[in-house]
Amino acid sequence: MKNSCIVLEGGGLRGAFTSGVMEYLLERDLNFDKVIGVSAGACVGASYLSKQKGRNLKVNVEYPSDKRFMGLKHLLTTGSYFNMKFVFEELPGRLVPFDEEAFFKNSAEFDVITTSRRTGKPVVFSKKELEKIGLNKALVASSSIPLLSRAVKIGSESYFDGGVSDSIPVEYALSQHEKVVVVLTRPRDYRKGKLSNQILYKIAFRKHPEFMKVLIRRNEEYNKTLDFCERMEQEGRLFLVAPLTEFSIGRTEPRIEKRMHLYLHGYQTICKEFENLQAFLVESELPERSRLSI
Repeated sequence: MKNSCIVLEGGGLRGAFTSGVMEYLLERDLNFDKVIGVSAGACVGASYLSKQKGRNLKVNVEYPSDKRFMGLKHLLTTGSYFNMKFVFEELPGRLVPFDEEAFFKNSAEFDVITTSRRTGKPVVFSKKELEKIGLNKALVASSSIPLLSRAVKIGSESYFDGGVSDSIPVEYALSQHEKVVVVLTRPRDYRKGKLSNQILYKIAFRKHPEFMKVLIRRNEEYNKTLDFCERMEQEGRLFLVAPLTEFSIGRTEPRIEKRMHLYLHGYQTICKEFENLQAFLVESELPERSRLSI
């Protein structure tokens, strides 16, 4: 679709919902000019652009049950709850091969959102930059949750999860595209509470005060963004896709049944909304005069 963009929120294994949504879009061969991904959303978006049907199901729903995927053991031994070497090296390199050639040949743009540890501000890595620094490195950085992961160094800077500074980069997307599709991993009525155990974060990031400020205010900014999304949806500039509350899971959900239910929920949700989504995107392509005459 011309001048179209899709934004994929993160959320750890809640990305099972996004995986189901994007699998259906792959099957229907619906493409976008740009995919903007945050954390797990970026990982799902990469497989969508490489057009590998079924890959996100294996990686985000099935493999998390493998003891090598995540756990306290990995946090204590590697500094990350999610085993980054297994998830971002062994899985894409050997177990569930990622077609990097197809990804880069896809004409769609791809932006990975990260957060600078030094400034606390969002940093975008474009597809052109990914060719230089490596796609996996940016995906690891965007998926590195403070306290549950170590910062990732790219060049002279260190980065954390993009969700810290811009969980749903919808304003960024709308600054470049007339209409935007957003896939959330939380229910529409969800609002984030204040950061718990602040003392731990203040100790861990005492040398990075700007990053700490962003962490403390994250719930406020996140909730403002959700309110903004609702306004943009009412104005017809945004198409929101979100899970129902009864399918909610945690970002480290250990039960495959829960993850599978969420995946199928994502698939079925976009299946039901597909005609509305098409209408939304096609309308955005109409000339101004045509739109006014509708």
